Amino acid sequence: MDTPRPANAEEMLGRAGIDPTPLRLAVARVLAREERALPVGDILALVRDARQANKVTLYRILDLFVAKGLVRRHSSGDRAWRYCLAPVFAGRPHCHAYCVRCGRMDCLPTADGLVDVAALGPGLAMDVVAVEVRIDGVCAACRRQSSPGGRLLTPGRETHK
Repeated sequence: MDTPRPANAEEMLGRAGIDPTPLRLAVARVLAREERALPVGDILALVRDARQANKVTLYRILDLFVAKGLVRRHSSGDRAWRYCLAPVFAGRPHCHAYCVRCGRMDCLPTADGLVDVAALGPGLAMDVVAVEVRIDGVCAACRRQSSPGGRLLTPGRETHK
């Protein structure tokens, strides 16, 4: 069952047991507002729109958020972690779509076709604490920029007329 998204950043931090400092609140607001998995550089730029911040402090905040279950850290294959709200705070479990060209990682709506591993019950050899699904491809913006007529050009393959 989906948990409703908290009304604000302060409520999210409180539910996660995190003291609401001004910078932590700014980071939580960015992650809640963007609704996509962001790399550290993007988070830092968006936080700096509201207040001063440095990369070291941001990494410490993100590590704390991950440790407390507020945020999930996702691998994209390009050595840069992406961060988004954990399902209990995002209001729904979700998977991600990653563009192999521009690096954007979007949070996708809950897909009914995905197996709810946690619902499989006690027959599993482990207690499931998380499931991560990432779909890699080329986003519509990159596809439009790189191919005539917006056709998908598969990386590593030539198109024939």
